[in-house]
Amino acid sequence: MIRNHNPLTEKVLVSPDTKLVLMSIKEPGERYGDVIARVLQDRKREDFIAHLDRIAQEGEFVPLDLDPEYRAIKNEMRRESRHRKTGAAVH
Repeated sequence: MIRNHNPLTEKVLVSPDTKLVLMSIKEPGERYGDVIARVLQDRKREDFIAHLDRIAQEGEFVPLDLDPEYRAIKNEMRRESRHRKTGAAVH
């Protein structure tokens, strides 16, 4: 639950139908401002995920294995993993 600790300074006029919807999704202890903030946060998250999905579908990607820095990190992690399995110190 999102708690808005800022003082309330604004009134938002909504239709009776909208108020009923807000009441139906309101959790115990929440103010209407908290409900609206939660709905907006959910919307931002959904928009961001949709944006990432578009990038994944339409984007042009270069395989990470072609990047020398990534390859060096990956090789180092493999080396450390092998040493961990054998109990040897990694230097």
